[in-house]
Amino acid sequence: MQTFEFREMIRVLGMSAATGKNWTVGRPFKLEPSIRTATGHGSRNLYSVEDVYVMGLAHELNKAGMAANAIGKVVGAVRAKFPSGLASVDILYISCGGKLTYRIETREDRLPADTMVRLAIDMRRLRDRVDREVGRLRRG
Repeated sequence: MQTFEFREMIRVLGMSAATGKNWTVGRPFKLEPSIRTATGHGSRNLYSVEDVYVMGLAHELNKAGMAANAIGKVVGAVRAKFPSGLASVDILYISCGGKLTYRIETREDRLPADTMVRLAIDMRRLRDRVDREVGRLRRG
């Protein structure tokens, strides 16, 4: 099983430490580590590759201009819809309705026609990019 510390995760994703830190401590949402939560002085959170994919999704949504609170809602919805992870998801279609409710689908034709915002996130490409960077990180 691959495990990642915080610094490795943000390095793989090419994101800032400040943003990653905010998202792992609950400002304005919290991405929990699935391997181990730090307890006490000197211990560290350990993240799975699935956690890295989810953080990568959040990072892509941030780059697309989505507000942090909305990213937290989308990430929560994605985790609820795909409890076994994003490894089998090729494309995520995300829509936002008039009441700022988010809908997550894997087929575009399932989105309501009257949605205000539609995003398509190529999860296969994101996973491939993460996996390449993980390989570089592990090789040194």
